Amino acid sequence: MNGDTRKLLKVFGVAVTDAEVEAERLVNTAVRLSASAGKEEIAKFLKEASDLCQELNTRWLEITDRVFAIQNRLQQQMAEAGARWQGTN
Repeated sequence: MNGDTRKLLKVFGVAVTDAEVEAERLVNTAVRLSASAGKEEIAKFLKEASDLCQELNTRWLEITDRVFAIQNRLQQQMAEAGARWQGTN
C-alpha cells in the first residue's frame, strides 16, 4: 500500500508543478488575447484552461480517495478492537 501511495503522491506532485507552469502560460496568453481574437483562438484557450483544471481535479480526487480509504480502514479496525475489548470486560 505504501508504494501505491508514494506513486500517487509523486504523480500528484508532478501534476501540480506542471500545472503551475501551464497556469502561468495561460495567464500570459489571456493577457495577450485582445477583443479582436478569433473564436477558434479563444475556444482553444478555454479548452486548455478547462483541461488543466480537470487534470488537477482528477489527481486531487485520487489523493483524497486514498486518504479516506486509510481513515476508513483505521476507523473500522479501531471499532473492531474496541468491540473486542468491551467483550472482555
